[in-house]
Amino acid sequence: MGIFHRIDESHGRTGHTTIVAPGTKITGTLRSTGGLHVDGEIDGSVEAKSYVIVAKGGVVHGDIHAREVYLDGVVNGDIWAIEVEIYDNGVCHGHIEAIRINKG
Repeated sequence: MGIFHRIDESHGRTGHTTIVAPGTKITGTLRSTGGLHVDGEIDGSVEAKSYVIVAKGGVVHGDIHAREVYLDGVVNGDIWAIEVEIYDNGVCHGHIEAIRINKG
C-alpha cells in the first residue's frame, strides 16, 4: 500500500491516470498527458507528463520518460525522471537518470 500513499503526496501529479490491467499487453509507444499505472505489459517506450507506476507484476520492455517513476515491477530499458522510487520487487535492467532515487 505504500506505493499508493506516496502517489497521494506527489507534487508532480497532473491529469488522469491510464491503467494497463493485468493480462493486458500493449505494443508500441504509449504517451499520456497524465499518469500511467502498469499492472500488465508494455512492449515499447512510455512517455508520461506526470508519473509512471510499474506495479508488482507489471513489465515495461522499453524506456520510460516521466516526472516521477515508482518501480515495483520490471523495466527492461532506461528510466529518465526527476524522481524515481524503487520498491522491494522493483528491477531496472538499464540506466536510471534522475535527480532523486529513493528506496521505497
